[in-house]
Amino acid sequence: MKKVGFVLNHYDVHQVPHVVPYAFELSRLYDDIEVSVLCATSAEMAFTREIAHGYAGHRCQIRQLDVPALIRWVDPVLSKVVFARKHFSLSHNRDLLRGFDALVVPEITSLELKKHGGFERVKMVFTHHGAGDRLVGALDDKIGEFDLVFVPGQKYADRLLEMGLVEKDKLKICGYPKFEAMEKLGIKRKKLFDNDRPVVVYNPHHVRSQSSWSKLGCDILDYFYESKTYNLIFAPHTVLFKRSWSKGEALPGRYKSNDHVLVDTGSRALSDMTYLRASDIYIGDASSQVYEFLETPRPCIFVDTHKTKWQNDPYYRHWEFGPVVDDIAMLDKALGQVGAEREKYEPVQLENINYTFSKSDVSAGERGARAIAEILGFAQ
Repeated sequence: MKKVGFVLNHYDVHQVPHVVPYAFELSRLYDDIEVSVLCATSAEMAFTREIAHGYAGHRCQIRQLDVPALIRWVDPVLSKVVFARKHFSLSHNRDLLRGFDALVVPEITSLELKKHGGFERVKMVFTHHGAGDRLVGALDDKIGEFDLVFVPGQKYADRLLEMGLVEKDKLKICGYPKFEAMEKLGIKRKKLFDNDRPVVVYNPHHVRSQSSWSKLGCDILDYFYESKTYNLIFAPHTVLFKRSWSKGEALPGRYKSNDHVLVDTGSRALSDMTYLRASDIYIGDASSQVYEFLETPRPCIFVDTHKTKWQNDPYYRHWEFGPVVDDIAMLDKALGQVGAEREKYEPVQLENINYTFSKSDVSAGERGARAIAEILGFAQ
């Protein structure tokens, strides 16, 4: 009997749907593999179990990783500066984790386990957690240390091979498991406002050097609070306001939900595509969620507050999907033109969506599950 552990080691739940479809399919397809989903938080466990309902017959064990009591006590304060518990989750559970034949993880942090004895025999599989142009986590020199790297489509495969970061035989194009997980959850377009105004979602990233929040975010919110034309969903990256002491980002208390503005800085809806599917227009900067929004092509507007030389930069390929603005006047003009310019941008959106996400009659979860089984010696 082989044992595979899927490690979810974050403060938020946004990585869960990028990982657990592989676990559920692996347990359904292979009776000789014991599958465990190991969660750092009760919220990750709850989200995992909810998605699990869509995979009838799965045999996954779902459990929470323990950390020292002292870390649990100080973490509510410490996490405002640094996510230290992530490292303690790994170090405190080494004996458990080295007992698996393979560990499947969505971020580079877990590679620190390979520095310790007993992990030489453990296969390490990297799933990614997103599909943006910045290739978060992927463009790390350490990524080649994984035994297997899952990518959502040809875009990631081409970039990683071009940069020499991963050997071709370690790459597996699986598709995008989050789309699969959201279908299992039944996440569909919802009407979130009691009016018929177009719905705009504003989705600033958390990395200050790319985010529009610190320089223009409040101006954007003020614009929509005063608007008689649009509804707004303010749905920032789930981490934007988490490390408030180190990142210095905070949401002024005056910004509350009303009849045409929905403000959410912490619920699961930030991670389960509820807001993306409920919106007609996307406003953002560097977040990979634009690719999830464009699951169905729709108008996009991008906010540049850093004088970015983005043309022909592969990190900003998504800025070709709509106008790029740098002040409120330009934003107002761009919003007024989204209908007229839709035909201009939609072909570019479709081309890049197809390049970013591999589509197949075989689900992403099953493709990844079979790849994991193969590196453990199971015949395909």
